[in-house]
Amino acid sequence: MTPSKPTESRVPPTGCLALALPALLLLAACARAGEIAGTLKPADRVLSARAIDRETKKTFAADVDQQSGKYHFKNLPRGTYDIILETSVGRIEGVNLKVDQAGPKRQSMTLEPSELDKGEITTIAGFLAGLVKDRAGKTPTVEWLCARVRQTKMREVYLGKDRFDPDGSEASVKVPLKDDERPQVSDMLLGLISLVRVRDQLPRDFDLVIVVDVQKHKVGEIRIVPVPPELTEKDRKWLIDWVDKLKIFENKKRVLDLDGTGDRARVLVEKLRDRPTTLPAKEPTAFWRVEIFHFQKYYGGWNKEKYTVIVRQRVPIRKLRTYRWMFEKRLGGIRVAADAVTDVTEYEVPSKLDPARGRVPY
Repeated sequence: MTPSKPTESRVPPTGCLALALPALLLLAACARAGEIAGTLKPADRVLSARAIDRETKKTFAADVDQQSGKYHFKNLPRGTYDIILETSVGRIEGVNLKVDQAGPKRQSMTLEPSELDKGEITTIAGFLAGLVKDRAGKTPTVEWLCARVRQTKMREVYLGKDRFDPDGSEASVKVPLKDDERPQVSDMLLGLISLVRVRDQLPRDFDLVIVVDVQKHKVGEIRIVPVPPELTEKDRKWLIDWVDKLKIFENKKRVLDLDGTGDRARVLVEKLRDRPTTLPAKEPTAFWRVEIFHFQKYYGGWNKEKYTVIVRQRVPIRKLRTYRWMFEKRLGGIRVAADAVTDVTEYEVPSKLDPARGRVPY
């Protein structure tokens, strides 16, 4: 009887698995990564661009086309990023002054769509999805669309998949509308509101949320979600006065910028000590800090909850005097979702930095 040949093992050696595991993990991470894309003008002022996640302190470099000014961050983990530009006029650093909409839920209004509404919605959603495909190269799976209406005028439109979150879903994609397209889309969406005859009942600021699946041609509900009141001049004055009265180690302080709503706010504060201290130093030294103070209003009064450090340096005064460093909220708080491209509004690099929002040589 002829002995049978031993069966070859199909199990890879342990060493091969150990080598393959990091590669598999990297592929899995890239598959769930997001992207940021935008344009910087004029392109010849831009030297480099990077994105920073303030939570993890990780930075990512962008591919920048020096001819067109288009930039692209790839393989970004899901999160919120600030963009930092190195330019011919100095550093321009994005800061996140956007506030979330947490807090007491605002009463939303649910509307029953008619058959005419459903046809109109499908047309609008398909049109918006086509715009995203043409400009971002990807066709989003549209399960809802959200038009942000402020002061009765449409500001922005988002498409998304999965569950809609009125506070800003991580699965949303901002539709990059051109100036000549905005009135057309606005008329289409606000005309839809007229069809359901609720215009006179709507607040001036709200999110028009339409649950729809373009692929299946099904329309669910239409919701009107009111948004918080805007930050008033009285609120701004109170926040600035609070910073002025703040007792700190530094001998100078000022508000560089602030933003928020009627119930939440973020204030960008610069603190500087350029007076002598008892700490040992080879030459006159300054302590320079830039921080974001987070405020929330309770029962009509503002309360500081926490702060986020943006810059913390101990630097020779002679070096500080040479700094060219400006902080820009338009480049901050950019949310990145998995498997999505976040399109950032075109940013124009200034010919000189604004000393009210940072440091310039003095």
